[in-house]
Amino acid sequence: MSKEMDQAVAAMQLAVDEELERKAKLGYKAVVADKHGKAKVVSARYLLRKRRAALKAPGRKV
Repeated sequence: MSKEMDQAVAAMQLAVDEELERKAKLGYKAVVADKHGKAKVVSARYLLRKRRAALKAPGRKV
């Protein structure tokens, strides 16, 4: 990817992370796609914990 695309992806991921954190603090749910592409409602707190663990994992690109 080009540098501009990398910056755009990073900005979008930051915005998603901030929104997810806001939803988790308020106790809201989030809609994600399951492994078959179907919509699934899950706890935003669960997604936030999963995202933070992925960011801390060594050698894992998220």
